[in-house]
Amino acid sequence: MAKTTELTHRLCTLIYFVIIFVIMAYCVLNAMYTVIIGGTTFYLFASFLLILQLIFALRTSLDSRIYASLGLVLLIVGLLYNYGLDFLSSLKAIILIPALMLTLFGLDSIYKHPTRLMLLKIGLVLGLLLLAYSQYYELVELQNYYNSLHNGETWQQFGAL
Repeated sequence: MAKTTELTHRLCTLIYFVIIFVIMAYCVLNAMYTVIIGGTTFYLFASFLLILQLIFALRTSLDSRIYASLGLVLLIVGLLYNYGLDFLSSLKAIILIPALMLTLFGLDSIYKHPTRLMLLKIGLVLGLLLLAYSQYYELVELQNYYNSLHNGETWQQFGAL
């Protein structure tokens, strides 16, 4: 019976990591495409920071989990640089949700309790899905802006393409 439980746990962990990987890959590719066609580079910077933060947060050593909190600090500094003190009113502030979840992975009081850890993992997936949706929304806005320019060209011909 113990082997079945261990196998189920490993399978659930593998599925969780695949879901996180797919969402992060979508966010990075969407951010790269946005940069290529002339959008902002903040999402690309934030996606790379989230990947680094994810690598550090899911390790077992306490030191590497402490390094994961630096990603949240860097994202707040980047938002302050771009938007000033009203950075929380920006759509890009959604990036702070998964960064905060990854920072909370470093707390021992949350990390050692399985139910809290499972809720945190669900919150991380939902935060990444919100990030992917906000990136998609800003890409659609950029496409609509290029469609509003009436010179006979399509929106793909404006950026670096």
